[in-house]
Amino acid sequence: MNSDFVYCHWNHSELEAFVADEYPWLLSTYLAYPYVIQRCDVSRYLLVYHYGGTYADLDVVIRVPMSAIFASAPVSAGVIVAPTKPFGIATEFIAARRPRDPVMRGVIAGLRRAAASPWYPPLPYTAVMYRTGPVYFTRLLNCYGGESGVFVIPWSNYYKKYIRNAGGASWHAWDGRIIWRLYRTPLRQQLYDHAAWLAAWSAAGVIFILVIRNRRFFVRYS
Repeated sequence: MNSDFVYCHWNHSELEAFVADEYPWLLSTYLAYPYVIQRCDVSRYLLVYHYGGTYADLDVVIRVPMSAIFASAPVSAGVIVAPTKPFGIATEFIAARRPRDPVMRGVIAGLRRAAASPWYPPLPYTAVMYRTGPVYFTRLLNCYGGESGVFVIPWSNYYKKYIRNAGGASWHAWDGRIIWRLYRTPLRQQLYDHAAWLAAWSAAGVIFILVIRNRRFFVRYS
């Protein structure tokens, strides 16, 4: 279906050399990430920015020619992305019509600041999601995408017509597996029905994290 596309499969050593050669200012941050998936996240942003074209995860099976997906987006949209569950933008599929797109430049520009931020919960799943993954990507697209720079493929088209997802999730650690098990059980509906309780527990969690981070609290009140 995509005979006019060139397929490139990058391994870890090639990606590290690419970052070192083309983006040396980011290399120390890249090497310091504690999880391999974070380096994969950063690499996909850099590659799409540097070369243009399309990035897709290995568990994304394309059902239609890539040209059809590009044709469905407005010409003014330089970046084409997909929605994810339960909300936000996925990182499994990212397309750019041309290299050096300003939206992708904005995504890359925030990486060092996100890596150094002390405000994200110190868990594997949240560290990935907020520092390099879909939450980070969604936030930066909202900041730099403007009104027409980004096209989000409609959910019904992407998941029902364009692709089939084999559901790898190979990067999930223990906390990610717990979160997704809760999301996929009937408990999800209960959480929706009791949004006030969910908000209260979330606020309590934030307060707990802030207290844990501020060790002087325990010294002062012990």
